[in-house]
Order: sequence, then C-alpha cells, then structure tokens
Amino acid sequence: MSAPGPPRTPAAVWVLVLATIVLPAAGVGYLVTTFLFAFSGGQFRMVQVVGIGAVAVITVNVVVAGLAWRLRSPVAAIKWTAAAVGASWAVALIAEWLLSFSLGAS
Repeated sequence: MSAPGPPRTPAAVWVLVLATIVLPAAGVGYLVTTFLFAFSGGQFRMVQVVGIGAVAVITVNVVVAGLAWRLRSPVAAIKWTAAAVGASWAVALIAEWLLSFSLGAS
C-alpha cells in the first residue's frame, strides 16, 4: 500500500518544463548574440565564438538543472534553472562583447 498524499508528477513532465525554459531562451539568446556580434559589424570571426557561447550556456543550464533536481527537487530545479538561464546569457553577452574587440571590432 502506498503512502497517502497528492499524486506525484511524472519525471517526464518536469523534464518538459525544464526544456521549455532552456531551449527557447537558447534560441533567442543565440539569435540575439549572432545579430549583435557576428552580423552587425561584419565580424565573420565571431560566428564560431557565438556558437561556442550558446553551447556553453546550454551545457551550464542543463548541469544546473540536473544538480538542483538531484540535490533538492524538481521544483527547485525549475527555479535554479530559470535563474541560471538569465545569468548565463548575461555572462555570455559580456564575454562575447569583450572577445569581439580582440577579434577586430571597431
């Protein structure tokens, strides 16, 4: 006999919620950084930097979600991932902006 209480939400639902936080933000962040750094100034060398930055941000967000889920709960994973999405894209924007000058921005 199972313990009484509210029914548990399946893990697939939590994974879907986390994916709807990370993936749209990754798409928008990639498009924004591509426009700002790879196309607006004609810096073709920044295309690789923008791609690596997007992969790094997605990786950080997935790791944060996994750690928070494992150490706390799925609800905590959603909260921490939402915070990490904003913070990691802010860091990526600053890092890519700084790198754009070393790669020839005027």
